[in-house]
Amino acid sequence: MLFGELSRPQLTSVDINIFELGYQASKALIDILETPNQEARRISVPHTIVVRQSCQSLGEYVGL
Repeated sequence: MLFGELSRPQLTSVDINIFELGYQASKALIDILETPNQEARRISVPHTIVVRQSCQSLGEYVGL
């Protein structure tokens, strides 16, 4: 369970796609070890905003 889901109101958060992030980081490390003199490169991992109750108006949350 995510911390954003445990709080009240539930907090909006960013899903950073942790599995893909770790995969790309380990792949980049292996590439550096195999080819130490290569140029630096930028790696982009997709992410999404998970909108929860903290982005609602107060009236929606308290049932007004």
